[in-house]
Amino acid sequence: MFGDEGRIRLEEARDLPDWYYVGLVLVVGGFWLAAYMFAIQRARLDRRVGIPAVAVAFNIAWELNDTFIVPHAGWQRPFNFAWFLLDIYIVTQVLKFGLKDYPALTPKEFKRFFGGAFLFAVLFIPAAELEINDYYGAYAGLGVNCVMSMAFISTLRRRKSSAGQSMYIAGCKGIGSALGVLMSVSLYPESLMIPVLGATVIILDTAYARMLYRQIKKEGQSPAAFNRPAVTEPDEKPVTV
Repeated sequence: MFGDEGRIRLEEARDLPDWYYVGLVLVVGGFWLAAYMFAIQRARLDRRVGIPAVAVAFNIAWELNDTFIVPHAGWQRPFNFAWFLLDIYIVTQVLKFGLKDYPALTPKEFKRFFGGAFLFAVLFIPAAELEINDYYGAYAGLGVNCVMSMAFISTLRRRKSSAGQSMYIAGCKGIGSALGVLMSVSLYPESLMIPVLGATVIILDTAYARMLYRQIKKEGQSPAAFNRPAVTEPDEKPVTV
């Protein structure tokens, strides 16, 4: 049995210069915002979610936690709340198009699956941060990012098409994640877990980008095209937005 003396605690985070930390936060947020905008646009065009359902469930739980549950830097809360509102819109796309990725489920079962993933994440993330005193959310954030990266690969393999996806989403997500890894390593340079989680995210994002590039080329389209034609199923008609 362990008492408080046996509880895992992180070493103190390195005191980074404000220009470095805040600058990285803003740049990382900018790339993730771009990824989300591209994902929303692609979902409207292809009628398939641009961000996998499981990833959305974990991400909105992350924003909910950072905004209302575990106290992080006060100046970040307005930004976290804005992300939370954006996630709510993406959830509406998941509820509208997400069932197509789970044909074995009924609409009610899919909603229960998505709700269950969200409930687990919204309980696990703050529990993990409070357990190890992860004030900056570095460990929990990279863990969530690993889940998201795996979900993107799984979604691409399941669909066997580039529907709902683009190299712009993959690129912005990959760069934003890599810079997030840099920030986490800067905060906790002596950590053993952060390099493992960070390397996993970067490897998975790189693999996903290569797989998606090949899939788009296989479909006879240009991976660099911003306005790539809608990718539709046989019984669907192209949608203009």
